Parts: sequence; C-alpha cells; structure tokens
Amino acid sequence: MTGDPEAWDFLVKHVTILGWLVAAPLNIVTILLAIVMLLLKKVRFTDIHPYVFVLNVITLLFQLVSPI
Repeated sequence: MTGDPEAWDFLVKHVTILGWLVAAPLNIVTILLAIVMLLLKKVRFTDIHPYVFVLNVITLLFQLVSPI
C-alpha cells in the first residue's frame, strides 16, 4: 500500500496489457518446447518438474477460456 496510489497507475496499465498479450503466447511456447524436448528425449519428465508442467497447462487452459 502506498500513500499515492495514482502514482502506480502507469505501471498497473502496462503490466495488465503485458499479461493479456504476452502471457498466453509465451505459455504456449513454453509448453510446446517442453513437449518437443520430451519427444526428442532431450530431457526426462522428472527433469522439467512435473508439477510445474501440469500447473502451466492448467494455467494455459484458464488463459484460453477466460474472456479478455
């Protein structure tokens, strides 16, 4: 909490736009890269932390379903 909440408005606007425009495509790229590396046997599933991968997929589903 700050004494002047309007001073942070510019930052909140930029972070919100970046979250909408960058988060979902970057999440898709990350998941696809992990899947390709798994299929090419460059990494094992345990190396990419399975719970992080599963949470990424769940987050992507929420990002794709939620309205902008």
